[in-house]
Amino acid sequence: MTGLFRQSGKWRPDPQSGKWRPDPLLIIGVWTAVGLFRAVERYTLDPVSSERLEFGFREALAQNLLFSYLWAALTPLVATLARRHALGSHARARVFGVHFAASAIFAVGHGTAFALLYPTLTGMPFGLARQLRELPSVLTIFLFANLLTYWGIVGVCWTIQALRLSRERELRASQLEAQLAGARLVRLQTQLHPHFLFNALNSVLPLVFRDREAAAQTILRLEELLRRSLEADAAQLVPLSRELEFLELYLEIQKTRFQDRLQIAFDVPADLCSARVPNLILQPLVENAIKHGVSAQPGSGRVEISARRESGMLVLKVRDDGPGLVVSPRPGGSGVGLANTRERLRQLYGDDQRLDLENAPEGGLEVTVGLPFSISAPRAIRPRPGPPG
Repeated sequence: MTGLFRQSGKWRPDPQSGKWRPDPLLIIGVWTAVGLFRAVERYTLDPVSSERLEFGFREALAQNLLFSYLWAALTPLVATLARRHALGSHARARVFGVHFAASAIFAVGHGTAFALLYPTLTGMPFGLARQLRELPSVLTIFLFANLLTYWGIVGVCWTIQALRLSRERELRASQLEAQLAGARLVRLQTQLHPHFLFNALNSVLPLVFRDREAAAQTILRLEELLRRSLEADAAQLVPLSRELEFLELYLEIQKTRFQDRLQIAFDVPADLCSARVPNLILQPLVENAIKHGVSAQPGSGRVEISARRESGMLVLKVRDDGPGLVVSPRPGGSGVGLANTRERLRQLYGDDQRLDLENAPEGGLEVTVGLPFSISAPRAIRPRPGPPG
């Protein structure tokens, strides 16, 4: 798996090897803080330190900073062992056996280095034989602290590794969920095109026998409509202005078919034209209004498309003056267009959306779509409001 980039002051994976290594600056900073804290504690708690005054504090500082910086130098090696011999990587007996042996080796190595370096820090001349004679005493004094420090570093490394693996699993799960949701959205969107094309061709066929010139003009509009549809096919969200432009092309085809029987009215404020909406969200609703509203009654029919902003939501409405719903609508809606629209809204916005069908008080059916309001970059082309009809 690809590692994360290095970030200062944090544990991060090596981009080249994909392995996790502790940041040197973080190691030095942590061990410096530990050394200073231990020095202050040693100086304030040592009963004879107050008599030594400044010399006592210098000695406490030299002792504890040397202890800390030696462990700072050893920490990358301990972290490497902790990574290679982590819980779950091998049998537990083998893992703990390796670390018990390593803890003894590191404790002896740290104590030996301390015994050789500390006298020089306090101003004493270097004497190898004398300092080696003091080595058993130093190892005994620091043995427990060194063993505890080694296991503390291993525990921190294992904890960081467990947290990292947990985050990676969550990231993989969220990525998989996003991929599945994206695939479902693409499938839903591609379902619209055959459905839309079939219905548009049905609108053209009667004109071929009745008015060939109108049929030719309608086919040209249909070609433009399909071209725009394919250009925007990959986009899930588009500006409302683009959605209305596409809808106007579709309605021009329907006006050629219905002529004076179809009246269209737009009520969309200019400041909402850049709001982002799902691609092809309005066309199935308008198609449903024409099919079940205008076609289902004698004489002319009217379809109104409006947009409003209400409490952080963009509310789109498509209303017709047809017979409306004879019975209450089913929860899932009806027809490919409405069912598809409902599912796309659910995939894009979860529960933060709504699609309602209800009979309008003045007659006809009103379809309301509510979705979170968001703004895209402004576009130069604005939709042309239709005549009030």
